[in-house]
Amino acid sequence: MDIKLKEIQQDYLNKIKTAKNLKDLDEIFLSLFGKNGEVTLLPKQFSQLDKEQLKKLGPLFNQVKQELEKVIGNRRQAIREESYKALENEEFTLPPLRWEAKQRTGHTHPLTAFEQHTAKIFNKLGFVQIDAPLIDTDYNNFEVLNIPENHPARDLWDTLYINSNLKTQNSKLLLRTHTSNSQIRALSQNKPPIRLMNIGRCFRYENVDARHEHTFEQFEIIYVDKGVSMANLQYLSEYFLKSIFGEDIKVRLKPKYYPFVEPGVGVDGLCIFCKGKGCRVCGGIGWLELAGAGMIHPNVLRAGDIDPKEYSGIAWGFGPARMAMIKYGIEDIRLFNSGELAFLEKF
Repeated sequence: MDIKLKEIQQDYLNKIKTAKNLKDLDEIFLSLFGKNGEVTLLPKQFSQLDKEQLKKLGPLFNQVKQELEKVIGNRRQAIREESYKALENEEFTLPPLRWEAKQRTGHTHPLTAFEQHTAKIFNKLGFVQIDAPLIDTDYNNFEVLNIPENHPARDLWDTLYINSNLKTQNSKLLLRTHTSNSQIRALSQNKPPIRLMNIGRCFRYENVDARHEHTFEQFEIIYVDKGVSMANLQYLSEYFLKSIFGEDIKVRLKPKYYPFVEPGVGVDGLCIFCKGKGCRVCGGIGWLELAGAGMIHPNVLRAGDIDPKEYSGIAWGFGPARMAMIKYGIEDIRLFNSGELAFLEKF
């Protein structure tokens, strides 16, 4: 068997030496060390040898195997170097360009444009834009909005709390679930009449689908003055929705529970797709719920140092992304944050 091993060694040393390219070397390597390679299969015959023969053949086998592996590696490196030298001596000329690169021009994101348009609509009525922290306290996000700890209404918000030992006002930190955390600041830092609006990012632990995102935008207005009533809420709802969808849209208010308003309402608009006849978009009802609103709860006014016996107020808000979906016929809310150029270039 030692003679056979030496024959394999000599035969393949000659093949390796005359290999012209890496493909030839790969084939030689597989012939030696592949699943059915000659070197791979040879040890299976060792069981036929006695101990003396095996003692002599074992070291020789390892020596031949290592030598062949080393020679293949050296020849591989030599072929690569020869290729590099050939490339260095070769001249390359690029063909003339037959096309021109498309020049991309940036533009405002469709959702940003919609929010800017919304702000202009309410700015005409004297509303001033404010902001509030994205990271806030449980106190500002819930407690001063008539949602005390352990209140069942907290189940309406899938809140993302921050795992931190840092506390403000002895209250846990969280990612705000709504722009309503601006209310306590708006009421306590301003004297009536108050006309303020807030557009900003909110966060909830949502199951993401075509209509829900864990990170989303909200828009909200706060209007506080003497004699503010549901009639003002109806007017503001009609004023805004007609500015967005046209004069033909009809608006209705229906009772709905929000803990920081009393009474609370859902603001519905006549379905712009079926004109009230009932379709897949509106679920056959003929109406689409577009906003949530209500008269600011007396407890919230008191938390902002405003006397509810003298003043009343409106809180009115909606999700810009969902309303933009209806206006522009967008089927998946996730497209707004996807960064897909094919989608963004439509606007």
